Amino acid sequence: MVKETFWVNGVANAEVPPDDRGLCLADGVFETLRVELGVVSCKRRHVQRLGRGLQVLNFPAPEQTALTLINEAEKALKTTVAHASGTLRLTVTRGSGPRGYKVPQRQTPRSILRFSPGLVKAESPSLVTVSRVRWSTQPFFQGCKLLARTEQVMALDEACRRGFTDAIMCDSSGSWVSTASGNLFLRVGTCFITPPVNEVGIAGTRREAILDHWAKFLGYQVSIRKITADLVASAEEAWSCNSVAGIRRIASVDDSLFPESAASEALSALIHQEASL
Repeated sequence: MVKETFWVNGVANAEVPPDDRGLCLADGVFETLRVELGVVSCKRRHVQRLGRGLQVLNFPAPEQTALTLINEAEKALKTTVAHASGTLRLTVTRGSGPRGYKVPQRQTPRSILRFSPGLVKAESPSLVTVSRVRWSTQPFFQGCKLLARTEQVMALDEACRRGFTDAIMCDSSGSWVSTASGNLFLRVGTCFITPPVNEVGIAGTRREAILDHWAKFLGYQVSIRKITADLVASAEEAWSCNSVAGIRRIASVDDSLFPESAASEALSALIHQEASL
């Protein structure tokens, strides 16, 4: 039976030293990869986003580093638990360094892998509430998946304590941006609407796939714009998406109901496949 497995710089069950800047300062980025029978789903999109994150943080050779690390992660997985399916978390930190914020002159990035066996099964539609915890605005890091995820931790904790499945997180103006665990979509007629992530939020790989290809493939238009109260009131369907669970339909957000499921069900069958126009 496949068990949860860890690697640090490719060494199984190695430890992360206490001077690691990811541990001390959240100085790094991560990718959560869905693995089916030993193969990373939507690998190209994850490589591209990891490269963007490393570039923003001024890591050395970001694009090549991203490709190398994801290739090595896939190789380590196949070598240890060949043909397994589950979730592979790849954390990339700036490595060890002296105390303080200053970036070391010599950077040696550290990769940390965690493989959790078993694919997430389809769950019932989520019951969602609008969280008091809001996204911090920071255009410099637009769309990047940074290690610091305190807002998401607290938003989801608040929602679960109140009996909800997930939480809507807003920007400083109160517009809906995402759920705590994924990107957000509404369907109004034949149009998929998702909030922009150029100032707040994460540019999810499955969000990107829907915008690039799957919406058009299914015969829908797409629109990236602020989620207003009028849009919420007119939406027939809502869902969140991420690389692990794929599509999860949202049944309600507080008093707003979204009774339909046709688009989200169609997307569920496609969302983990790699495709491009």
